[in-house]
Amino acid sequence: MYRQSTMPPGKRKKTVEIELPCGWDGCLTICRGEWDLNSHITNHLINLTANGDGGNYICSWSECDFRTTNLEEFERHAYYHGYYSHLLIQGKLECDLHPEIPACCAPGRLGNKLPDLMQNFLCGWTDCQRQFVSIVEFQDHIVQHASFEYEIQKSPDDERPKIQCNWQLCNKQLENKYRLIEHISTHSNKKQVACHHCGELFRTKTTLFDHLRRQPDNNTHKYQCAQCFKFFATEKLLRSHAVRHVNCFKCTMCDMTCSTAGSLTTHIRYRHLKDKPFKCSECDTRCVRESDLVKHKQIVHCKKQQCDQPGCQYSVRTHTGMRRHFLEVHGNNPIFYACHCCERYFKSGKSLSVHLIKKHGFRLPSGHKRFTYNVDENGFYRLETTRIESLEVTQQILSMQSEAREDEDEDDKPKTTGSCYEIVNPINAEYERIIVSSDPNEAEFIGEVIISLPTL
Repeated sequence: MYRQSTMPPGKRKKTVEIELPCGWDGCLTICRGEWDLNSHITNHLINLTANGDGGNYICSWSECDFRTTNLEEFERHAYYHGYYSHLLIQGKLECDLHPEIPACCAPGRLGNKLPDLMQNFLCGWTDCQRQFVSIVEFQDHIVQHASFEYEIQKSPDDERPKIQCNWQLCNKQLENKYRLIEHISTHSNKKQVACHHCGELFRTKTTLFDHLRRQPDNNTHKYQCAQCFKFFATEKLLRSHAVRHVNCFKCTMCDMTCSTAGSLTTHIRYRHLKDKPFKCSECDTRCVRESDLVKHKQIVHCKKQQCDQPGCQYSVRTHTGMRRHFLEVHGNNPIFYACHCCERYFKSGKSLSVHLIKKHGFRLPSGHKRFTYNVDENGFYRLETTRIESLEVTQQILSMQSEAREDEDEDDKPKTTGSCYEIVNPINAEYERIIVSSDPNEAEFIGEVIISLPTL
């Protein structure tokens, strides 16, 4: 199915060309590369157009039952078959070259089913707006933009300044032409390989290998996250996951920090904006999001759901409440919130929060409206006692607190008894801890701030 060049021992083998069979019914042509296959499909479409009667166009690709009355939609579909076939064979080749990678355990793809392609492929480069029926021609057109842009922006004295991407609403600057080509492929959603078994598409062979390793049947459970105790097959997957626990975004109106831009946006909408565009049709309640309105109607205006287990009379209005009831009563899997100070157990996070505040003197983290609980290795929900902040967010917090103390001194207000922080670098093998304080002899220790370096 594919040919390889002969390389000296110790050198990595590189694919010279891939032989791609045409999947058109009755066609036995073998094409060399995706461009040759793309041109060959064009010949099939020319003959189809010449012999067509303007009615239904039925796909002749093997194991495909697609049909349409729109000729352009049919052409777009046919060209995508060639593009997809190339990715499948390229993915199989990569797996054959790496026998140590486990096989895919996901459900197999059904024939040659393709995604619905409702419109042509549109170039988003500034002042271009060209459309393409063939995805192969579209992807090549995108690369040409990057090459031409490099020729235009490079300096006469052969220096290599950063090259700007002129895709709409982007304007990102890249180090060289190849970085620009790699970057622009994210705009065009270009894929490099596909899983030959399940058919899923991937941008790189590395993500294909991750797809194969992270499947439950292939997961070696060798690497475990220290924050949520999930297991991962490789260190790379663990590191990619660990970033989700790092708060990289800080609210400019309070001390709230978040791990994603989306969660920060949600915080601002709920805590700092008063806009509630969704109004209940049965009462005067207004909600921030449509999902909140749906939940409100379930809790307040809907009838209760009855548990379907024989002999059980329990009823509740929400699906979440019914699920919890089933787990605790019928699934023999009760949900408990455990106090890490005195090992008392509670049925809800709200009850544990009240206990922590009244019995142990806990205070809510600055900028937060509630405590956060995580599942431990024994299945109990326990208080999250440490927040992992990015270095930039940590500097912002310490800077703001330093300015606040300076303002207090200027106003002759009593100075707080402690301003000593312990900075922890979780990446360092020795777990290096650094004390940050303007006065090393301060009597009171305020807290711990964990930083995450960019190497995560």
